[in-house]
Amino acid sequence: MRTFYLSSAMEQSLLLVFLFLTLIWSLFLLLTAFGRYGNKRRGYLHVAVFVFLLLFLCSLTGTFAFISGRSPEYTRMFPAPMWLLWCIGGGTVIFLCWESVSLYRLKRQRLDRNSIKQAMDLLPEGICYFTSNGIVKLCNLQMYRLFHTLAGKDLQKLSELQEALQGCDEKTEIVSLPDVKQTYLFPDGKVWRYRQNEVSDAEGNTYTEAVFSDLTEQYHKNLELKRQTEKLKEISRELRRLSDNVLILTKENEVLTAKTKLHDQMGAGLTAVRQILQHPEAAEAAKKANAVKLLRQAVSAVKNDNEYPPEQGEFAKFMQDAGTIGVNVKLSGTLPEDEELSRVFILAMRECLTNSVRHAAATELVIKIEEENGHSTIFITNNGTPPEREIVPKGGLQNLYRYVLDFGGRMEIVSKPFFVLTVTIPTGKEENE
Repeated sequence: MRTFYLSSAMEQSLLLVFLFLTLIWSLFLLLTAFGRYGNKRRGYLHVAVFVFLLLFLCSLTGTFAFISGRSPEYTRMFPAPMWLLWCIGGGTVIFLCWESVSLYRLKRQRLDRNSIKQAMDLLPEGICYFTSNGIVKLCNLQMYRLFHTLAGKDLQKLSELQEALQGCDEKTEIVSLPDVKQTYLFPDGKVWRYRQNEVSDAEGNTYTEAVFSDLTEQYHKNLELKRQTEKLKEISRELRRLSDNVLILTKENEVLTAKTKLHDQMGAGLTAVRQILQHPEAAEAAKKANAVKLLRQAVSAVKNDNEYPPEQGEFAKFMQDAGTIGVNVKLSGTLPEDEELSRVFILAMRECLTNSVRHAAATELVIKIEEENGHSTIFITNNGTPPEREIVPKGGLQNLYRYVLDFGGRMEIVSKPFFVLTVTIPTGKEENE
């Protein structure tokens, strides 16, 4: 078993160099770990390891010097075997490796100025903090990039950023969007929104926070939503136009049915007149008197139908149709000035006209129009037979009800003691008190 003083000079030199490098490593860890551990015992342990290595290396170095000088006093120093000395050095290296890994992990978990700056540089938003004097205190890379696009230089002061934003217009590469406050469209197609506010730290110092937020996705979705909205409005207008045409065609078909009935009555009346002329018996004439009356009504209706010009308004057509089927219209009030609202009221008149003739055998239609407190209201009734039961909207009345709802109005039907239809639609014109 060879001891240190019995080993060769090469083995002794290698051990001394190994221990010297280990001593330097221990000193580096001692200085690096100073004040970083919350537990003071680990700091004391680093000091003890360094002192031990220093004394151990000094002793071996002195022994090596005396051995080289062949002094007999040190022939018995360090009787421990050489492998034990290498194990001591190796154990120290293992301890230093463990502490190096611990320091590395502690450094990654510990927050300092550099770690905060690195974290800010990873943010997709542009963020910058200015001191009370307007000088940059902390700024991430995204803000530097955006400002360089705005002004073509590096950001130094808050006033430079504000001036660059005020100079954005349609003539520059960056466009300030008019529909959203402090929102800018950059040449690369991205949309950024700027906001600025005051913040304070724990010591009471005040800083100005400037932030650019990426709204590109929301901006393009908003544009797409606007396009879809306009398309839906166009489809809605087309559906309304088709609905109007369907409702008008339905009413015209009902009026045509009534006119056909009048022509049938005219034919029956002409037949009755012919029979009276061929068989002038008194009794037979009395039986045919009602047919003659129907003939007179039919002739009067046809004459009324021919008196109106071919080109006329919706209300004039309604009055013509009412006169054609023999219904007298009593109107009080005036139709709304708005063409759309007026059309709704005329549709209500037509629906009541055909229903009153078909179901109540009415000969008179009473219409009253009022305008009060920003609303126009029409009341429609007739002199026909009152309904036998409560009227449930269906067919034409149901279509009319949906049409009234589209204008934000309401419709009410009273069945007893007589029929009354009430339609109220807001006009948007409030009365001045």
